[in-house]
Amino acid sequence: MGDDRWSAGHAPHQAVPVGRRIEFRRTQRRLSRRAVANLVGRSEEWLRLIESGRLRLDSIEATIRLAEVLQIADFRELIDRPVPPERPTPAAAELVSALRPAILDHPGLADAMAATDMPATDWPAELLRCEQLWSRSRDRFTQTARFLPRVLVAARGWHWRTGGGDTTELLIGAYHLCRQVLSAMGAHDLALLVADRAVAATSGQDRPAVLAASAWHMSEALLPLHPAACRDFALATAQFVGQELIDEIALRGALQLVAAKAAATAADSMAADHLLTAAARTAHRLEGAHVACGVAFGPDEIALTRMEIALAAGDFDSVIAVATGLDGAESEPAGRRARYHILVATALAGRGDDVGAVYALVRAAEASPEDVRYDADAVRTLKQLLRDDNRMLRRELERLTELADLGGAR
Repeated sequence: MGDDRWSAGHAPHQAVPVGRRIEFRRTQRRLSRRAVANLVGRSEEWLRLIESGRLRLDSIEATIRLAEVLQIADFRELIDRPVPPERPTPAAAELVSALRPAILDHPGLADAMAATDMPATDWPAELLRCEQLWSRSRDRFTQTARFLPRVLVAARGWHWRTGGGDTTELLIGAYHLCRQVLSAMGAHDLALLVADRAVAATSGQDRPAVLAASAWHMSEALLPLHPAACRDFALATAQFVGQELIDEIALRGALQLVAAKAAATAADSMAADHLLTAAARTAHRLEGAHVACGVAFGPDEIALTRMEIALAAGDFDSVIAVATGLDGAESEPAGRRARYHILVATALAGRGDDVGAVYALVRAAEASPEDVRYDADAVRTLKQLLRDDNRMLRRELERLTELADLGGAR
């Protein structure tokens, strides 16, 4: 049997994840991970993430070079389907369970009866309270999950009883917030469901910006599940969004960004770069940041998207380079500040800078302790740092481990 085939007893390569095929061939050829990574021109951590299935090979050049180093005759053997989206952690699953009944119960009679528990004049103010908790609270996950189910039930109930009218846009806002919370916790199936309901609720609405915002939430919900569908849906919507009103311009840019992330996930780096450039032109028209129907768009969102795309590609240097233009300012929403520091921490850990990575995670925890617990990149990076077991950082790591509820995992 030639070197470019699997040995007897292994499943056909289509049934074996790319990462496992790479690791098998590397060990078969008695090559260290560091040696292979150096020959490909990437970091050892990048190859570890590829082999573990945490990253996809999204560069034709890197794929071809890796095939050459491992002496795999056909580089197409290293092309695989996207990594399945991560599921909620046990801690997140507990919070999701509080939202699930409010989402899955039929939005009819049950909601209409439950709505009597919250007067029509109260639930809009409660929805605003939930939005503020999600944006600013350091305990934004638990606090929002505590109050949002009752608000969502009331919103759907009063909308059902009144037949729409002024309650429709508020109901859509409740769905939008619910989608954000669910996506952040990894409950992608429920996030897609509420995003679809938001789009359906816009039927008959004479507000193009509200429809565009609902389409953006639908695109974000599709991204981890169906990247190609996400890209097509976001781009199709962006083409029909107006280009005169500031809200519509901002939403067009936000749709371009989610389409860029989808293109990058599908390993179409050229399309991703094109869409990022288009989003930058859209931001230039705004002359600054803008929030439309709860969707933020501007230079910072473009920079964060560039960081996420670079991180997914294992390009840690680019993540840090882009990060230098941002600072996670205190005036920014808690979640965005935390996400910025988590991206930086993950990139620094990938470069072997444990001290910098721990410091960045501490900064993330200062912005939002619960993001360190529920953000998948934060948890993964912290586990890596714990395995490194740097004694100089033990005190900080113990505190972060407690925040993340990892129970001393290594």
